[in-house]
Amino acid sequence: MTAARFDAPASTSPARHFARPPYAQREGVAFRVLRLIWLTALLARRDPVRIADYQRRFGMSVRSFRRDIALLRNAGMYIDTAGDGGYRMLCFLMDSDLA
Repeated sequence: MTAARFDAPASTSPARHFARPPYAQREGVAFRVLRLIWLTALLARRDPVRIADYQRRFGMSVRSFRRDIALLRNAGMYIDTAGDGGYRMLCFLMDSDLA
C-alpha cells in the first residue's frame, strides 16, 4: 500500500476547468452535497475556511455559504469564526443526534 503524504506542497500548475455534468449543476442537490463534503473535509483537517475560497471554487453567494455552515452546525459540528474572517471547526459534538 502506498503511504500518503499530507505535508506535500500544493501543485503550482494552473487549474483546469471542465464543464460540469448535468447532475452537478448549481441547482442540483448533488452540487450542494459536494459543497458540504468540501467544507467538511477542510474543517475536519482543521484548515480555516474562507468565504472567498468558497466563492472562487463554487461561484456561490455569501448567503449560500452561511446556509451550508448553518447546516453543518445543525449536524453537530461546533464551528467558530476565525480571526481572519474564516471559519474553523473546534470540535464535533458526538451526541448531537440524540438531542
